Amino acid sequence: MPRLCTKSNLEKDKGYAWVISVASFLSHFTHIGLSYGTAGNLTIAHQQFFNIDLQKGSLPGAIHVGILLMFSPLASVMIKKFGCRVTQITGGTCILLGVALSLRSRQLWHAVILYSVFAGLGVSFCFNASSVILTFHFERYKYIAFSLAMLGNYLGIVLWPLMSQYLLNEFGYSYAMGIMSTFTLINILTGILYVEPSSDNDSEKENPDKPKELELSQAGSETGADNRAVELSEEEVKVEVKLSKPVEETREIQETKLRQEFIELLKLPKVWMFLICGMFWCATDAGFFVLINDYIVYNAGLTEYEAAFGITLLGIGNIVVCVCLVVTGSLKFNRFILYFCSIGLTGILTVITAFTSNKTMYYILTTLWGMANGVAVASILGFASDLCTAEQLPMLFGMECFFEGIGGIALVPLSAYISQTAGEKFGIIFIGCCGIVATFAIFPIIVKSVKKQQELHI
Repeated sequence: MPRLCTKSNLEKDKGYAWVISVASFLSHFTHIGLSYGTAGNLTIAHQQFFNIDLQKGSLPGAIHVGILLMFSPLASVMIKKFGCRVTQITGGTCILLGVALSLRSRQLWHAVILYSVFAGLGVSFCFNASSVILTFHFERYKYIAFSLAMLGNYLGIVLWPLMSQYLLNEFGYSYAMGIMSTFTLINILTGILYVEPSSDNDSEKENPDKPKELELSQAGSETGADNRAVELSEEEVKVEVKLSKPVEETREIQETKLRQEFIELLKLPKVWMFLICGMFWCATDAGFFVLINDYIVYNAGLTEYEAAFGITLLGIGNIVVCVCLVVTGSLKFNRFILYFCSIGLTGILTVITAFTSNKTMYYILTTLWGMANGVAVASILGFASDLCTAEQLPMLFGMECFFEGIGGIALVPLSAYISQTAGEKFGIIFIGCCGIVATFAIFPIIVKSVKKQQELHI
């Protein structure tokens, strides 16, 4: 890892660790919070600015969410190779350029390349870096640190819908994107703060190992220094050769181990159930954010501000659940059942939202939807950890994000197509049904978990 990404004498759970926690909070506010908080408003804005239909107008948002999830494995590789600081700054730069250059967008494909792909890739890098950096600085208070980071995400979903709608109404699409891009500078500034505690391996790289005998001889008398230097250089070469072999062998062992873990995961039926569940659930999650504003404005008679306020209430529901989960963190829940119920409830509420006829009903449903969604997001890591070993968890999580990205890119545009051809109500019903299908995908895991629990109580 580069030296500029590490710093010695950093203690976990105290001091600089809390600076990192606040930086992660701010970063989550300006990447994931921005992406999901503005998705619905931008769907309408794209239709109006580019004079296109719903199917094409929803495409930039769907691809954006899909890209930020699908490229999580690449972001993990970046973090491992270059560190969280470089990855965060790179991602922040991509978001800044992608959103800022959207000011010059004149055709739909401009928005797809700049906002969907370029900014989506940046969000993926920043999301992973601002989450992983917490693991380096927290041990005892890691759950509090992660909850604070997710609070930044939810606060973004609360504030960005109304903020972005105000900018779009007052300044138009182009200037609104330019103004919003200035907020993404936060991702670069927080990236500068992302320093990781240096490990022993880093110090060894800075000061290559030498035998103590060689160091003592170098510090000895200068008599016969030239001859001695030749002897030392020969001995150093031998030492480097001996050291390089174990390093190469270690890398080969690690690569072999990774391949074996990957193959082992692919052989597990429950892993495939989890991945398929993630793909369909992302269709409900992303599809709701991308499509619901347009549906409410043109079918329920609400204004764009009123539709955006519904997403704000959704974010408030997320925050309420986040706080409740932190408070009840010491209690034991069946993670499988909790995850199963929250996903199913999200799908059912989405279907019911398709029949919304007034503002009050819409606000109640979005608040409940936000609470159910918050439980699902908070439970996903615990659900995944019960499916595999701790060593396999990062790989499984990356695979799950990849499948979620596929669901976002493939199924959300399909729902927009259904909305365009059969009616918008049926498009919303479709994404709700995707959430219900997601529960059926993991239903065998739930049944097995319940049976196992009953056996333990007998």
